[in-house]
Amino acid sequence: MQDSRPSPRLSPGGGHEECSFRLRRALVLGLPVMAGASLLARPVWPAVSAPVVTSLAEYRAALDALAPHKTAALVDIGAKWCAFCRTIDTKILPDRQVMRLLEHVGLIKVDVTAMDDANRELLRHLRADGPPTLFIVQTATGQEYRNTRSVGSFRTGNLVARLQPFAS
Repeated sequence: MQDSRPSPRLSPGGGHEECSFRLRRALVLGLPVMAGASLLARPVWPAVSAPVVTSLAEYRAALDALAPHKTAALVDIGAKWCAFCRTIDTKILPDRQVMRLLEHVGLIKVDVTAMDDANRELLRHLRADGPPTLFIVQTATGQEYRNTRSVGSFRTGNLVARLQPFAS
């Protein structure tokens, strides 16, 4: 079977036309493929936006900011060095059902990557040993709701079940 494309002409000076033809072909065929691949690599849902706090003062300020708008907030304690925290950020929180429920429940992300004195003080206040830890609090008081805490790994459905009572 013969190629139906016109064959490029080689110039006696070293094949610039051939090189130019190949470059044009690569750009014409390759850029749309690369653009499509980058679109597919992006999550379907936008990134979950939430205040990121690293100290007790920032945590209290985040609660105060949420209180007029939401009665409850999901507190997500994580760190960059925590493997399951990345799963929470990339798969669980962006899940369609979780996103729908987070329209009714605030989200506060606690970053303890540094594990400095301010992080340790905040962890003591939250009665948490470290990441990953998630629980739901009343925004007006900071009081933790019973049976909402998880420590370690969990499935998306588990978080959905914990958030549903607060979504009405």
